[in-house]
Amino acid sequence: MEEVFILSDYTQFFKELTKQLEFSDDRIISLPTFDNESDWHDWTTQLFNNNTINKLVIPISTPTNNPINTDGLKIALHIRLNYELSLSQRLTPIISLSDFSVENILGKNNFDTDNNPQSLLFTKGVCLSSFDSEEIRKTIGKAEPCLPEDYKKQVLNKLKILAKASTGKHSITNAWGCFKLAQVTGFRDEIFKHEAISEHLKTLYSKYLICYNEAFTQEKRIDLNTIKCNDKKILFIDDQADEGWGILMKNIFKGARNNFVFIDSAKYKNSETKLFNDFEGFLTECRSHIGKDWDLIIIDLRLNPGKEDIDTEMIPPTEFTGYKLIDEFLNENEGYQIIVSTASNKIWNINAALERGASSYYVKESPEFNYSVNETKHHYENFKNDVQKCFRRSYLRDIYKDNKQIIHNLNSRVNSDFINELQNQLSLAYSLLKDAKSDIEFAYAYISLYMIIEIINNEFYTKTSDDKWEILDIGNLLYWKWDKNYNKYSNYGKEVVGNKPPEWQKFAGIYYQKWNMTDHDFIKQLYFLIKKRNGFVHSDKLILDKQDMSRNFLNHDIYNNVGYEKLFKHIKQIIGYLLCETTTQR
Repeated sequence: MEEVFILSDYTQFFKELTKQLEFSDDRIISLPTFDNESDWHDWTTQLFNNNTINKLVIPISTPTNNPINTDGLKIALHIRLNYELSLSQRLTPIISLSDFSVENILGKNNFDTDNNPQSLLFTKGVCLSSFDSEEIRKTIGKAEPCLPEDYKKQVLNKLKILAKASTGKHSITNAWGCFKLAQVTGFRDEIFKHEAISEHLKTLYSKYLICYNEAFTQEKRIDLNTIKCNDKKILFIDDQADEGWGILMKNIFKGARNNFVFIDSAKYKNSETKLFNDFEGFLTECRSHIGKDWDLIIIDLRLNPGKEDIDTEMIPPTEFTGYKLIDEFLNENEGYQIIVSTASNKIWNINAALERGASSYYVKESPEFNYSVNETKHHYENFKNDVQKCFRRSYLRDIYKDNKQIIHNLNSRVNSDFINELQNQLSLAYSLLKDAKSDIEFAYAYISLYMIIEIINNEFYTKTSDDKWEILDIGNLLYWKWDKNYNKYSNYGKEVVGNKPPEWQKFAGIYYQKWNMTDHDFIKQLYFLIKKRNGFVHSDKLILDKQDMSRNFLNHDIYNNVGYEKLFKHIKQIIGYLLCETTTQR
């Protein structure tokens, strides 16, 4: 009986039986006792990796307080579904020992309704024998393995394994998604050893899904093009951050160092059940990060699985805690770049978050879907691209914050159509910038922001009957001109006469004559910013395509956020001068 092994409890009965069957000591395996499925998985892995087993004899009942049990069938299930073993190892013929017939076994046991181990008796490669030594010999001799090509039809299709109500598909999907992502980022072994990942992925239900979909592979890769995130501030919010995701994301964003922050959900959970016992405390800590200067925020959609991961209920996505948090972050700052992550592939959940203002999404993989390593890699590359887009757009956070503050400060001035027009124009310009994707759209945002200057000029100027331009409460506009000899703007008392002076010159009059400012470089830069606007509006390529000594285009930044940011810097100062004047007048 070479390479036939037997599991034994080493009672006197089994000692006599193994002696009759002439099993040598090295082929008698002591039956262990474990409390969880993860330990059984690891034990069966080690058993087959340490021994060459052609056939295995397992008693259906193992030594427990209940003498009539089917724990031996559960051990056999762990072997059949052990994705870390080769398929030939998984399909090793198993001889189940019992003095009961199949009918009596089915009738005398209250089977685990989640795992239904009795179904294994009806699969190919499992034989039933009494404890009679001769019958065991004959059964061993006749036992044949299921062919690999019949694994799904003759084994998996005949099993009935369900998710335990205490675990839920959400937790399993999160664990599997974490493992698969780790597989293509170079952290596979570290994540697979994580206690929470093992706990979920080594349950019989997870193992069944993984085997059925052929979703496990020993292949692992190293990401040679890691996410560049030096000096970036990243916030990660996930109810299962303590169950592998926090460590994985910290490794993925290791370039951010201490600027990568995740909420340690373990602080708010029962250490044994892993369920929240202080969800409000967790939520409060999440909210404490609203208003900080994050370059990227990643938020899981369903943060409270006990109430939000219910397959039998149709919960509106706007009721998910993750969605509500996204809403709260964006209510504070519409410029936040948020990637919503979810273990759900329901498109309406994702769309709701995107419609609210999330920048992108990442769907955690599930063992129910058979994604190859290449497909997982492709999903990760998309995620990296989305992350870089968020980093490139993080300027919106600061612009929105400053915009919001300016609008708030303007409220301190006596309410008027002028103030309302300024506030509306600032909001419109930001909205255009936020939605801008093409060159033209960025240019339109720039033009919209420039209109602030015209609105201010229109408020402070009145054309007189003698074709001059009177500045409110000051006098007529003087002719301001750049003096190369003194590197400043000067006038010689000459007043501007004509239909309409250039906008920069009108503003220069307000700046020098009304506000008594002296920063000549400010007006010089504003002149070029307005000229850039004119070049676009009038399609003047001589202006738009002007180059410096290094042949860099000076005005092409009107087609991206850089041009807007330069102009916005001046607009902030202009509004500041305007508010200072208001304060002085009061």
